[in-house]
Amino acid sequence: MENDQYLLKLSAYHNLSIGFKAYLGFTLQETFFNRLQRVCIAQTDLGGYCYLAKGSARLYVYDEESEQEITLLFFPASCMLSELKATASYLKGAVYLEFMENAVLYSIPENHMGNIHKLFMESVILTAAITAETMGKTITAVTDLKLFHADLRLKKLLEYFPSIFSVAAVKDVASYLGIHPTTLSAMRKR
Repeated sequence: MENDQYLLKLSAYHNLSIGFKAYLGFTLQETFFNRLQRVCIAQTDLGGYCYLAKGSARLYVYDEESEQEITLLFFPASCMLSELKATASYLKGAVYLEFMENAVLYSIPENHMGNIHKLFMESVILTAAITAETMGKTITAVTDLKLFHADLRLKKLLEYFPSIFSVAAVKDVASYLGIHPTTLSAMRKR
């Protein structure tokens, strides 16, 4: 396991105490996911302070009315995932995380998260910072849909995730951009 990589990523959000780092290092779990494996957020305990160390993923909602997958966010390697399970209960439709390539996720098991919040007050600041980053990415994606034309939205996505087309299906990228897959194919040919 890459404890140092994980702790370095968390320390970028907040300066962690030695005790907090030791507890995190002791409880850290490593989970492997296969390419195209999907997990329903409401039915899965991924753990807390999730870090996508290797691989990539997409977060999507399955809308039963339209029978469509609506891509919300893409996560390249080295991303933190906020507490998705709590968020999923506020959304209409089932929320899924699909791993677009073989992936490794580091996290703290759920049974330790309660202890962390009791023992380390700094955990509140860390959780808030990770949640704020994900909320910022979500707000940016929604704002881009409202303000920019499809070409610019695609350009911004490619700046954030240059290898997106090598790991994601065109229909999923089109869903994220708010356009039809044939429109995206035509844009890519230009």
